[in-house]
Amino acid sequence: MKIYQNRIWALALVALLALSCESKKNTDSNEAAEEANDDKFQSRNTEKDADFVMNAIESNLAEVELAQLAARKSNNTEVKSVAQFLETEHNKVLTELRDVAAKRVISVPSSVNDASRRKIEDLSKEEDIKDFNKDWCKEMVDKHEASIEKFENAMNETKDAELKTWISQTLPHLREHLDRVKSCHERMAQAK
Repeated sequence: MKIYQNRIWALALVALLALSCESKKNTDSNEAAEEANDDKFQSRNTEKDADFVMNAIESNLAEVELAQLAARKSNNTEVKSVAQFLETEHNKVLTELRDVAAKRVISVPSSVNDASRRKIEDLSKEEDIKDFNKDWCKEMVDKHEASIEKFENAMNETKDAELKTWISQTLPHLREHLDRVKSCHERMAQAK
């Protein structure tokens, strides 16, 4: 009888450990990167820079996935063209950001966060292709406006001269992206 009780306790302990390990696996890579950076950086300035780089990488990952979705799903040549342009551009920015992160030993996410994943999934489920085109363009306008604001704030706040230079060189490209998605959005909104 005692042997069975010990086995039951051992099985309960194993089950408890398995459940606690599983909950750690579900933590998105953004949360893991943020926690790692919080532990690494003692200075508030370097921690803010790390947060900016980490969030910029996540945003670019999302924009690449959104661009790939539009390239696959849209039937509109302009949307497809803008999507392919953005995919190429944001992959370039991702490469540069990963280099910035590597030089500063910043932990970065390897996938989009949960909110971005939900938005991508919602757009992928859109059945009306005209609505998809309009919604996709609107999402890209919103993401680029938010990114530009974050880049401008980071450029004004960072003490890292190299990061400031990189941001100032990247901002004109983000503004070009915004102009393209705004133009596309206006045309998609007019389409009946």
